[in-house]
Amino acid sequence: MSLWRLEVLRLVRTHRWTIVVGVYVAFAVLGAISARYMGELMANFASDMVIEVPQPRPVDGVAQFLGNVTQIGLLAIVIVAAASLTIDARIEVAAFLRSRVERARTLLWPRYVTTTLLAVLSLVLGTTITWALTHVLIGELPAVAMIVGTLYGALYLVFAVAVVAAIAGLVRGTTATVFLSLLALLLLPISGLFPPVQPWLPSHLVGAVASMVEGTPASEYVRAMLVTLAAVPALLTVAASGLERREL
Repeated sequence: MSLWRLEVLRLVRTHRWTIVVGVYVAFAVLGAISARYMGELMANFASDMVIEVPQPRPVDGVAQFLGNVTQIGLLAIVIVAAASLTIDARIEVAAFLRSRVERARTLLWPRYVTTTLLAVLSLVLGTTITWALTHVLIGELPAVAMIVGTLYGALYLVFAVAVVAAIAGLVRGTTATVFLSLLALLLLPISGLFPPVQPWLPSHLVGAVASMVEGTPASEYVRAMLVTLAAVPALLTVAASGLERREL
């Protein structure tokens, strides 16, 4: 059995894929529905108050979806990625796998690719559901902005999983990898508080689809895209190097 088939089977049989897919699908449905019926929901919960809610716009469905998956969806991806990429967390299993390959870094690529594909496909599925429900419940969304913005968001997830891989190459435990990865991914947007820095950050890609729906040009995210494309190979090099150097 090849390492690639082994990793796919492991991801499927442990049902870890359901965590990520379930989060994205659930928030896709809830995002569009809550954007459409926010006024009615608030009126039911605050019957003694008069609350004026703006007329829902198509972008609201996308914004609601992104607002949830940017936090909880990213958490699910980091947990699943850490469980997969901390190859040496279980020493007995790691020793067995290392004895079957010439170089330890060979074990990294199937795990990184399958986890990244899971994250990207979950985002695409969630965005597609949001797009369809928003179209039905609120109004039409521009196709080009949705597609290009989703691709930008997918690139950020490629980067996020690479961050987890790099940290897994530096530390051994799954729990430590989860916390350090989340810390790195959450601290990164803080540097975006400096306006000259923000357009260059990979985290700038997260809200691209919502901003582009409202008219922001795709060129606004080219700098962040270039930095992300350069950062991913560097992070994977760190991950592979750390895995090679570590002794069991």
